[in-house]
Parts: sequence; C-alpha cells; structure tokens
Amino acid sequence: MGLLMKRSPILMTLILGLILLGCAGQRNLQRSTSDALNNQEPSYNSKALEHFINGSISEVVEDYTTALVEYNEALLHDSSSATIYNKVAESYIRLKKFDSAQMILQNAIRRFPDNVESYRILAAIYYSQHEIEKAQQVYEKIIRLDPTDLESRYGLITLYLAGGNELKVAEEYEEIMKLGYVTPEMQIKTGNIYLENKLFDKAEKVFTEFYNENSDDERAYLGMAKLYLTKQDTATAIEWYKKGLNQNFSFETCLEELSGLYEKQKNWDDAIILLKQIIAKDVSKVENYLRLGEIYYDKGDTAQSVDEFSHVIERFPDDFRAYFSLGSLYYQRNLADSAEQYLRKSIEINKEFPRGWIMLGFLLLRNQRLEDAENNFKQAIELFPDNPDINFLLGSVLNQRHKSDEALPYLEKCAELKSPNAIDAISTMAMIYDEKKNYNKSDSLYQVALQARPDDALLMNNFSYSLSVRGIKLEEAIQLAQKAVAADSTNGAYLDTLGWIYFKMGNYQKALEYISNAVKYRDTSAEVMEHLGDVYEKLNDLENARLYWQKALELDGNRTDLQKKLGEK
Repeated sequence: MGLLMKRSPILMTLILGLILLGCAGQRNLQRSTSDALNNQEPSYNSKALEHFINGSISEVVEDYTTALVEYNEALLHDSSSATIYNKVAESYIRLKKFDSAQMILQNAIRRFPDNVESYRILAAIYYSQHEIEKAQQVYEKIIRLDPTDLESRYGLITLYLAGGNELKVAEEYEEIMKLGYVTPEMQIKTGNIYLENKLFDKAEKVFTEFYNENSDDERAYLGMAKLYLTKQDTATAIEWYKKGLNQNFSFETCLEELSGLYEKQKNWDDAIILLKQIIAKDVSKVENYLRLGEIYYDKGDTAQSVDEFSHVIERFPDDFRAYFSLGSLYYQRNLADSAEQYLRKSIEINKEFPRGWIMLGFLLLRNQRLEDAENNFKQAIELFPDNPDINFLLGSVLNQRHKSDEALPYLEKCAELKSPNAIDAISTMAMIYDEKKNYNKSDSLYQVALQARPDDALLMNNFSYSLSVRGIKLEEAIQLAQKAVAADSTNGAYLDTLGWIYFKMGNYQKALEYISNAVKYRDTSAEVMEHLGDVYEKLNDLENARLYWQKALELDGNRTDLQKKLGEK
C-alpha cells in the first residue's frame, strides 16, 4: 500500500469520484444511502476500493498481471460490484487468458443479469475467437435488455456482415433508423440490400423516404432508377434519371448511367443528344468527346466517328487516347498506313499504355511484317515485363520466326501469369517441344491444355497427330482426331490427321477416304500430298503414289525423303 499512501488527498478524491461515477446505477462498492446515513460510515468497502485503485494504477502503466491480482483482491472484499467483475475479465483479456475471462463474465452475468457491460465484453471475446454465433446471441440478449443500445446493434451488424446475412443487416439498420439515427448512407445501404434480395416493396419504401427527405441529393434519383432497372422497368428508370437531371444537370452519375442505358438499348440518337448536352455544359472533359466518337462508331456512322476523333486531336493534341481510337478505327477498316500512323503517335505520347503496343503489333502481324512485330513486342516487354498478353504475343511471333528457344521463356511467363492466353501459350509450347522431339514435355503440356479445353479441335488434332507420327496410343489418338473432325469437317489438317492415324493402324481404305478429302481443302500442303502418295503405295497403286509424291516435291523441294521415294520407284 506504499504507493497508495504517498498520493495526495486531492488525487485520492478524484480517483474515488471517477470510480463511483463508473459504478452509478449498479450494486457496486457503495452501500445503500440509508445505511450510510444511519451508520455515518463510508459508502464503500475501503479495502475493495484500495485494491481497485491499485489495479487501476497498474493498468495505466500496462502492468496487467499486477492489475489482475489487485482487481481479484478487490473482488474478495466486495463481490457485489459488477464493475469489479468486468475489470477482472478485462485484465484476463489483456493477458490473453480468454477462457478465464469468459468464466468471470458468465459468473457476473448470473449475479447481475441486467448488466449490459458484462454482456458486451463477453460478445467481444466470442467475436475475437471467431465464435460468431455465440457473439450474435449475446448481442441479441443486450438488445432485448436495452433496445436503444446502438453499440450492440452495430456489433450485430458487423456479425451479420461477417456471416453474409445481409437481410439481417438491413433489419438492424431499420431499427436504428426508427430510433432516430438516420444517415443517407444507411438508407442507401438498406435499400440496396432489399433490392439485391428482390424485396421490391421494402426497397421502394426506403428509397422513397430517402427521396422525400433528400430531393437535392443525386443518390435519391439513382436509387429509384436502380429500383426500376432491377424490376426490368427501363422506361420508368429513364424517367427517374431525367427527373434527377431536371433537378440538377450537374448530377454526373445520372448523366453517365442514362447515357450508358441509351447505348445499351442502342438508342444512339438519344445517347448522342444527351452527350452533346453534357459536352456543352463542360467543354473541358476529353472523355466526353471520346465517348461521342465511340457512339458514332457503334451507330455505324464511321465517317462521323472519324470526324469526332479528329476534332479531339485538334482540341486536345497531347491526349494519346484520340490517336489510339483513330488508329484502332483505321485498323478495323483495314487501312494499314493510317492505322500505323495514329497508333505510333499514341505510343509516342504515352508509351506506358500497353494496348497501344498490342494493337500496333496486331497490325504488323496482319500485314505479315513479322520482324517489325517482333521488334515492337520486344520494346513493349521492356516496359511491361509482367504483361501476360505481351509475353504471349512476343513468344508467338518468335515461334513463327523459327526462334523457338527464344520464344519459350515468354510463353512460360504467360502461362505462369494465368492469363486468358495461358492455355494458348501452353499449346504453343507443346508444339515447340513436339518439334524438338521432347515428347515427355510436349505430352504433359498437351494434357494440361486439353484438361482446360477438352473440346478444342486444334489441340485434339495436334496431340493426336503427334501420337500418330510416333505410332503410339493410336486408340486414344483416333478418338481425339474423330472429335476434331466432328467439330470442323472441312478442315484439311484435321481430315489428314484422322486419315494418317488410320494409315498407322493399317486401315488403308479409311486412310484413303479421309486423306483424299483433306486434299480438297489443303491442295497446297506438301505433307498431305505425301501422305496420300504413301496410302496409294500401300494399296499397290504405284502410279498414283508417284503422282502425289511428285506434287508434294513440287510444293516443297527440300523433302529429301520424297526424292528417295521417287528415286526408288
């Protein structure tokens, strides 16, 4: 007690006053007023108070072990105070002894069933231990004791959100609003929850109340429009957007959503009128001019679209987006020189825009400028080393240019990034390893790709052809090839693969049927011609065999195996 005795009487009085205020309204340290008056004795247990003060001091200096000892001593001298029980529990919590804290609080609740603070601390423990249902039950008990307890209602909302029970969240918000604590955010959140659950009457009631109280708030009109859009009443939703704009034409979200709605309906004329009104109101926003050009393009008025984008370039010459839009438009119209001019300008202004590099690369690829495409994507990869699309495109171009070893790291990077192009990258790698005769690698990659895309005809064809060339797993190969042909019966490559598998299986008549059909669609393929010659040889029709071998050699004079075949016959 040395520390306590050194304190001044004034400080002692202040501490006592705080404790008594904290315990007001409960059975706590003081005795009844009548006892105190009759006996002229202190209205508190002096020993309990002494330990309580020592516990409070220890708590202030964060010595929670000593605080726990002192509060427990106080409890021994006065077990009639819910406040002491709560302090003991809080000390256990700070020492991370949650089971002990729960036991103390449960004991307190049995003794003081109307003490809200004990319940509140217990609920916090349950929540920290992820015992959501128990925490929820405790908060619900508090609200039964005191329906006006906002802290507990907000605690319940947190628990309902954690449990994904949004309807309960909305109900709690409604109860809070009934108590007079209404905020616009609360109303909007409540209305949206009811909308998401298709409780249209409740949603309409909330949004209508919000509109009646906040007619100058854009969110009132957005809420009503969203209500009718959810009910698939587009006409009424449009009227609410218009009503909002009549109230204040500066409601940007109303403008944006109404314009988007017109575009979704392909109501281009109304969308254009609205967007021109927006532009007239604020001529400084380049985005609105760009959008106007896009709407004209979507409407099919390409000439006007070009005019709008050109106007943007005149008005905002340092904004790369109009150049990109014009370049993309010319790309769509197959005007390569104009497309390249504007796409390069967009990159010159903003080299940190990956789509500019990608679109320019597409243009170069389409025009068979593989070397230029390679250089373009190599510059792009320096700027965007982790962009999966650029990794894929660079890998693909390098592979087309017979630089497969150089291509592999980029294709692998694309696959690792799990982009939409990842399976295409894996398929390309499978073909590369197949050509290198690294069949363990290629087979595993084909299988991964087919697992992701079991109905991809090109994948099935490539894998089945690889198996047929090696003469292995022919039953599996023929099933894949048959599915590929069923998906595209006019694809000469697929027909040739199926015919070649029949050839490998010794069914030469079936091989003749499919490979002859393949020639109709691939009469410039040396490989298909050679295959057909091989089939005729097996059928002892040497004249036709030599005929198709000769055609194959004319198509590809580097096929030394053909020269040998023709020399032998």
